[in-house]
Amino acid sequence: MEEALVLSGKWLLFGLNSEASMKVYMIILDMLIVMGIVWLGSVGAKRRPGATQNLVEWSVKYVCNYADSIIGEKDAPRYYALLVMLFFYIFVGNLIGLIPGLVSPTSSLSVTLTLAIGVWLFTWVDGLRHKGFIKFFAHYAGPSSVPLAIRIPLFFIELLSDISRMISLSFRLFGNIVAKEVLLTVLVTLIMLFGPGLIQSIKHADVLGISINGFIFILVAALRPLIVWLGVLVSLIQAGVFALLTATYIAGAVVVHEEHGEHS
Repeated sequence: MEEALVLSGKWLLFGLNSEASMKVYMIILDMLIVMGIVWLGSVGAKRRPGATQNLVEWSVKYVCNYADSIIGEKDAPRYYALLVMLFFYIFVGNLIGLIPGLVSPTSSLSVTLTLAIGVWLFTWVDGLRHKGFIKFFAHYAGPSSVPLAIRIPLFFIELLSDISRMISLSFRLFGNIVAKEVLLTVLVTLIMLFGPGLIQSIKHADVLGISINGFIFILVAALRPLIVWLGVLVSLIQAGVFALLTATYIAGAVVVHEEHGEHS
């Protein structure tokens, strides 16, 4: 990952080292930016919105429309706030790592795992609250038409699959963001390695050195903006995937259980 700003002793938190303290600051920064976005889209909204407000409102509407299509227009509004906040928090957190000297909070497995556990617990609590204990867990055993000999192992398989969602959600986001930052770090390292070599070759009039170092330096310098744009795209996609998978899990915990109960 790109070299983060080194924090002095007075900036360290709760006895944490510089790297851990930096991640905590990035988490706080992410939260503050998202709060600003929420303010812009609600409290600070104008009748004749500008480009920024239009972008925020379009993003919110896009997430809500997907929630309607996955969860259903009847139940989806209860989860708009959760899905929108997840989307913006992850998207902003992913983008922070594109700023030199800063790191993405989502490049920390502890952050992505916390988000995934929170989503998993929410779906269980909400499913149990709406459907009750028996109806909620009945879904894992399949419909009543399935033979009992199959429903018993199926229950444990589906339950294990549900629990494993925490791992898949957290590692998917973590892996993609870390890969983005590692790639950016490699490009920065190459620029730092071949930049001084190019300068030395020019000073000594080394034609071969200028050719080799210059070509690599220009190539890497040209690739970096493209990788940054790719990082923006990856950040957007991963935020959308996390929010949409959350909507899918909510639908499985609430809507599917309801349909199963009515069918039975």
